[in-house]
Amino acid sequence: MLVLWLAFMAGSGVEAFSPNHTPVGGRTLTSLSSKKIVIDDTNSSNRRTFLSKTLSTLPILLPLSANAASVPVQRAVGSAETKCREEGNCLEKFELDGAVGWQWGGTDRCDATDPLCGSDGRLREEALSGEPVPAKVEDLEITDVIELTLKVGTGSITNMQTMKMGLYGNKCPGLVKEMTDLCGRTGMITSQNLLLGAPIKIGDSRGSMTYIRPGERLDFGVFSQKVAYAKSIRRAKAPDEFVPQPKPSGERLDLVKGETSSRVHDVAGLISVPKDGIGYGGGMLGTKDDEAYASAFQVTATSVPDMDKEGRKVIGQILDNKSMDLLAQLAGSPTRKMVPGQKGGTPLIKVSVEDCAIYSVADLVSKTDSE
Repeated sequence: MLVLWLAFMAGSGVEAFSPNHTPVGGRTLTSLSSKKIVIDDTNSSNRRTFLSKTLSTLPILLPLSANAASVPVQRAVGSAETKCREEGNCLEKFELDGAVGWQWGGTDRCDATDPLCGSDGRLREEALSGEPVPAKVEDLEITDVIELTLKVGTGSITNMQTMKMGLYGNKCPGLVKEMTDLCGRTGMITSQNLLLGAPIKIGDSRGSMTYIRPGERLDFGVFSQKVAYAKSIRRAKAPDEFVPQPKPSGERLDLVKGETSSRVHDVAGLISVPKDGIGYGGGMLGTKDDEAYASAFQVTATSVPDMDKEGRKVIGQILDNKSMDLLAQLAGSPTRKMVPGQKGGTPLIKVSVEDCAIYSVADLVSKTDSE
């Protein structure tokens, strides 16, 4: 399809265009890194040569893993592409990056580790700041607190951050139970009848931020159960006998499908799960069990009415300003975009879930009273 589309563009003389997304300015947390990554400017000419060849032969350009940091960081807007867009002659100069509108390029892309680097590859004048913590809604009681410890970056360029969430256990107990199982030490188990299987856990570096829709929402989950299990046993790959946990079914599925959203998706900082519960966030009936938990839950970065239309269910919220600042930082970070017009993508900077701690509010209150 992309080959035909490129050919149509080349034959019709469509003018170059520029994406219209502009990040929001504000305040941020501690810098992820001040270290710069130097990319050879020859990448632009190499990429143009590659794109020209795709008019006759086009490989499948889809990310194979949520570990975007394992590939070289991409430049988002090159000077040649910018110039031809301004002049409207990208096709004549065979600047296909500029003509297609892909935000790739050479020397002008900001360093993805810079907190001022936006999702479009341009530096912001000011850093992002978080929106207010979601206001308390009557009859919505926080029953459990989750602390996600996130490792932002890889190697020596890392930054540990914490996102604190509260869950509405009284309003949607079945969905909250799935969430606490996913984050708990024992993990989430949907079948005991596996030859060789393992619980689904988002902590212990098995889970990660798998997708970003800039300024709108973040996805967290386990991108591949096989990869997560292999990592847990320190192997390059999982044994052939390994069987992923299937999606929830039977009474468990019926229970969560019968629960309603605790509130609408009208502010930033809400924790949302798929309408049929965790394990059904793939958006496609054919999603394999191994990848069924790649989008276990999402966090809103603004008001997103479309999530209500999707039937998603709010089960909790972010609890403090520091976590809201972190949310804004992550929601505005650079993504990999593989096709023109794509609204989101996998993060350029790897964000893994190092730990997921759960606290019962009742237990915390009891402990405080006893002291």
